[in-house]
Amino acid sequence: MRSLFKGIVTIVIVGALLAAGALWYAQPQGALDLSYNDLPVREKLAAMVIHRKPEAVLTEQEVGDLLKKALARRSELRPGVKLTGARFFLQGERLAADVTLLLQDRWKVGARLNFDLAWNEPYLTAVHTGTVVRDVAVPAEWLSLRPIEVDLNHYLPKHVAIRGVAFEESAVRVTFGLRL
Repeated sequence: MRSLFKGIVTIVIVGALLAAGALWYAQPQGALDLSYNDLPVREKLAAMVIHRKPEAVLTEQEVGDLLKKALARRSELRPGVKLTGARFFLQGERLAADVTLLLQDRWKVGARLNFDLAWNEPYLTAVHTGTVVRDVAVPAEWLSLRPIEVDLNHYLPKHVAIRGVAFEESAVRVTFGLRL
């Protein structure tokens, strides 16, 4: 009986140490938040007039701000998992986000979310393709996000339409035309 008790205590201690080690390993590497700046529409329109081109370039920061704004509205990704911070990195049609997650309102976890970007008129859409905590891939069953959609027409005058979207290495180029 005594050896059974020692075995159970040992298993509990080893389990607690493994859980503590996993939480330490998953700690965020830096402080992130969900603050964002609104898209500078007037500056973009002024640049179009100056350059006489019906296009605007959204920088990596601006794309990140648009996505942060969308995520801030639905920061609870699933029950018990809340997004508290993000920083986005644009790589052509791929997007990565370093994020801070809060699990069960207690434990902070740093992760990288990977996305594919697409233009599905009228939405700039980011489709979640995977999650990595440091170098460990998280199974899709544990964390899967709905696509993030940003309605770019929301930022345009009613008589202007988006004709095309091109994904560049660290920017998104949007071309415009008139609505008929």
